[in-house]
Amino acid sequence: QSRGTVGRGVASQLACCLPPAPRRRAGRAPPRRSAPHQARADPDTMDLDLLLSTALSAVTLAAYVHTLCPGTPGGDAGELLQVALELGIAHPPGYPLWTMMAHGFSRLPLRNTTAAWRVNLSSAVYGALAAGTLSLGVGSWSGSPWAGVAAGGAFAFSPLVWEYSVQCEVFALNNLLCAAMLLALLRFDARRTVGRAGAGAFAVGLALSNQHTAVFFGAPFALWALLAGRTALLRPAPLLLLAAAGLAGLSPYLYLVARGGESAAWGSWGETSTVRGFLTHVLRLEYGTFRLANTPAGESTYEAANTHTRHPTSA
Repeated sequence: QSRGTVGRGVASQLACCLPPAPRRRAGRAPPRRSAPHQARADPDTMDLDLLLSTALSAVTLAAYVHTLCPGTPGGDAGELLQVALELGIAHPPGYPLWTMMAHGFSRLPLRNTTAAWRVNLSSAVYGALAAGTLSLGVGSWSGSPWAGVAAGGAFAFSPLVWEYSVQCEVFALNNLLCAAMLLALLRFDARRTVGRAGAGAFAVGLALSNQHTAVFFGAPFALWALLAGRTALLRPAPLLLLAAAGLAGLSPYLYLVARGGESAAWGSWGETSTVRGFLTHVLRLEYGTFRLANTPAGESTYEAANTHTRHPTSA
């Protein structure tokens, strides 16, 4: 009994020397540590990111408009301009999304401008939005809005990006859609919901309805999203929703069916009103589906690129 009394006395003396334990307010649970994929702030709450990205888009658009090509440049621009004005069908894979949007720009009621200038303006708008979207994504991912502005600005004013953002071409729209895929991926990483995954699937489909090279962004993005969100996504209902969203993004290809056949505009490519003709056009079978350039028979794309690099004037 004397040992217990001594022990309680020592314990009471030690307790007096210790700082008091913090009091917990009633009705409030202890803070929980965030999951790894929730460590970065949700882009929806990044007001400064949005403000700076919008400002970057505005500055970029002003620079692009100031240096906008006044007429029709070389390359595919002449064909693409005619297709946009007449709602025709461009060379494979058809670029239906770009065609419809360029036609809308060609009809803008801007006085003292030509149709070529207005279609060129569409590239400037896409390029400026691509810079802002990239800035928003990088800023929210890194936690630094200024890092996003630096990334978006460096992209916007790099020589090749600037060149194709001031003329009638499909590349500026491709840049915008790839930046949109990246932003959708980051939004999904911040909050892994089926709805945000569906938005990403729609962005992937839309990008593929403009240019096939977007698959090099879309495929790894989709694979990562399925693996990271497998608990929520790898079930029948979410998979059906993702498939429907992706097909909705690909829906601009229906334009090729509607505008093909005997009533196709003058200069249109292919016969896209039949199943065989449609697949031939969309899959670029006449070029070679996996060939990225026109090359002589028996010469690979790599060999052609190597020849062009070593002897630019002979390619």
